[in-house]
Amino acid sequence: MRVTQMRTKQNAVGCVTCIFYQCRKIRIHFHLYMIDNMKNLNYLLMILFLGLTWACSEDEPEPTVDILTSEAECVLGAEVNAKAVVRFNSSHAWKASSNASWAVITPTSGEAGEVSLSILALEENLTGEERTGTLTIQGGGTASANINFTQEAKDVLNVSQTEYALPDEGGEVTIDFETNVAGEVVVAYTEDVDWITEAEAASSRALVSGSFTLNVLPNETRSARTAKLKLRVVEPDQPDKVLFESPTLTISQEAAPVGTSTSFALDKQVTQLLTHTAGNGIPVVIMGDGFLDKDIQSGYYREVMEKTIENFFSEEPLHSLREYFDIWEVTAVSRNNAFGDTYSTAFSGWLEGGGSTLIEGDHNKVMEYAQMVPQLAENAGLFENALCIVVLNTFEYAGTCYFGFSNISGGTTHFAIGYCPTINDLDDDLFRRTLVHECAGHGFTKLLDEYSYQDYGAIPSTEVEKIRNQQTLGWAANVDFTSRPSEVKWSRFLSDPRYQGVDAWGETLSVYQGACTYWSGVYRPTNDSMMRNNQHGFNAPSREAIWKRVMTAAYGEDWTYDYDEFTAFDQAHLPHPADNAQTKAADEGIRMGTPPQFTGMPLQYKR
Repeated sequence: MRVTQMRTKQNAVGCVTCIFYQCRKIRIHFHLYMIDNMKNLNYLLMILFLGLTWACSEDEPEPTVDILTSEAECVLGAEVNAKAVVRFNSSHAWKASSNASWAVITPTSGEAGEVSLSILALEENLTGEERTGTLTIQGGGTASANINFTQEAKDVLNVSQTEYALPDEGGEVTIDFETNVAGEVVVAYTEDVDWITEAEAASSRALVSGSFTLNVLPNETRSARTAKLKLRVVEPDQPDKVLFESPTLTISQEAAPVGTSTSFALDKQVTQLLTHTAGNGIPVVIMGDGFLDKDIQSGYYREVMEKTIENFFSEEPLHSLREYFDIWEVTAVSRNNAFGDTYSTAFSGWLEGGGSTLIEGDHNKVMEYAQMVPQLAENAGLFENALCIVVLNTFEYAGTCYFGFSNISGGTTHFAIGYCPTINDLDDDLFRRTLVHECAGHGFTKLLDEYSYQDYGAIPSTEVEKIRNQQTLGWAANVDFTSRPSEVKWSRFLSDPRYQGVDAWGETLSVYQGACTYWSGVYRPTNDSMMRNNQHGFNAPSREAIWKRVMTAAYGEDWTYDYDEFTAFDQAHLPHPADNAQTKAADEGIRMGTPPQFTGMPLQYKR
């Protein structure tokens, strides 16, 4: 582009004519002056100079600005600090400016000559569309030139906001979005969320815009909860092919307000929910902590107790040995339905939190409620063999079992207390698996943990001695301290062709190092199991220990174990993944429970 002073031949002729005319006038003046006796030579010279100057002043060219760069070259990338260079000629000093707030010009002024200046993008172009601006160069006087420049669009999936907070009552969340990426926009959660449902998104325009309406259900728990999600653009009919995704969005919901019981009239009511039909009856007492009077009145307390029974018998061999058990429910009315120092519950349940799965409770209070069952209050031997399951009314992930209680004479009893919350939800499989691990594995059978941590190193000799003492009671049957297949506690299974090769979960019975939380010096029967990662059911040595515990409790100490009798039963009731499909894989990032606590605490008998 060029802006210049326009001259023609006619202009040039006019100028010469003007000069000639002026000079002719000067000659006339000069002639008169001479006739007038040459009055003043200096005056004459001055007139001559002024006339020539005036006649020739219009001969200077006007300012020009000539842009040498084409608009096609003035394209900036979509990223921040993207640059385009503009070259131009200016006959005079110049200044540059732009009407684009998202760009900066450098330099903005300079001297005459050939010049290069830069246009820099101050930010990414997240608008979803190309955007343009105009560069204006002023070159002195009225001379100026314009050139348009463009910034490319970045692929975007913009959302209206990333943080949403709702009260415990729930409600709707509307997520508005815009994207320039062709595809289907979907909602993707970072983990399973069962308290949010969604509606379909609507969209329009070339830059697709639309919204998702999410329905957040009421939070009936005393714990605040959070869901994280992203919007994703995926190939239509190919949801796994992600083309682009938004930043992470967070939906948080307040906890339900803490409730308070107004009546304790329903406290300590006993109901037998299961009666044995074989053997002498194995006592199990279930009760809840953190439940209000209204929870009992509404039937929710009973629903939790029945779900607890279902979960307890969900894995073999207990699933096929249900007929040997007596199970009682004892109602426990708590003042509050929340846990912590500022609240009051029937058994003073306390969750350590902070990554720990430890639960503590008032064991003596549990014993008191257990002995509300007349059979246990009247029969000390039956009480000493009881398993107490305390279900905490919270969705927190935790679980701890306590055993090693002593009787009046100082002997160690089978009495145990297992504390387990309704993890995630009453119907969540993690609640089931944790209850099986803590109450069926640790509490009833006295199995030990098969998981290990590398940081814990080798098991200390003091721990070995404690476990060997437990094994004299028939406990800790699923761990040993030798790696020799012919000497390990489950050696008979290793030589039995029926237990060789892989089982239904792909586990191979052998000798694996690491158990009881320690990395070395202690061994387990399978790579994975219910006592390791709360999955794959109980392995053969653990199933054998459960069988022995049931038969001993059902028929007394006179009962004699027979390997062939057990294996015949076991082969007829082998566990299969289809029985509990959700046990096929462990939850990612799951924290294993706190090891069972050997209390050494005396039982408190009802007087």
